[in-house]
Amino acid sequence: MDRLTEIKDDLFDISSRIKSIDEDYKIYFNRGTCRYELHNSSKTPTFQAVFPHTTLDKRALDFARQSRVGNKELILAEIDAHNARLEKQRQDGIIQKVLNGLEL
Repeated sequence: MDRLTEIKDDLFDISSRIKSIDEDYKIYFNRGTCRYELHNSSKTPTFQAVFPHTTLDKRALDFARQSRVGNKELILAEIDAHNARLEKQRQDGIIQKVLNGLEL
């Protein structure tokens, strides 16, 4: 944790707005990776995620809301639906190749 700097105040008040989602959330800036990280002080280890953007703005707040543990079932359902679509596309592609190969 020596490379981590806790962000308590920021321009858009993102750190306190994220705390309103979960009071155990903390934002750190990792000087080694130059990225912002989301940590949960009630968990061990505390690391939760790396924010996908390099600045703290509304996108970081949206990311924290979407990725919180309370949304686990919704996130898993979205992943399953996405994987099902990919599998269907793959199968349709195979069927189309077979049909195209059979045309004389």
